[in-house]
Amino acid sequence: MRRTVVEEQPTLPLSYYEQHIPVPDGWDDHPCSYLLFASQYEDVAAEARERGLRVAHLPGEHLHQIIDPEATAQHLIELARTP
Repeated sequence: MRRTVVEEQPTLPLSYYEQHIPVPDGWDDHPCSYLLFASQYEDVAAEARERGLRVAHLPGEHLHQIIDPEATAQHLIELARTP
C-alpha cells in the first residue's frame, strides 16, 4: 500500500506550497468538519473548533485513512450526520 501511495504522489516544487491561494467569499457557508488523526495536528483541530467546525478524533498517524479506511469512513459519516 505504501508503495502505491508514494508512486501516485506528484513531485511538486517548494513554490507550490508557498503560494497564496485566494479563498472566495462564502466558501464556509456550509457545515464543515475536521477529522483529527495525529496529535501533531491538534493546533489545526483547535483552530477548526474555534471556527465552529465539528471535530472528531480517530487516534492514528498521518494518512491514517489508508491504514484504517473503515473507521475513517465511519467517523466521516458520523460527522456528516451531526447537526
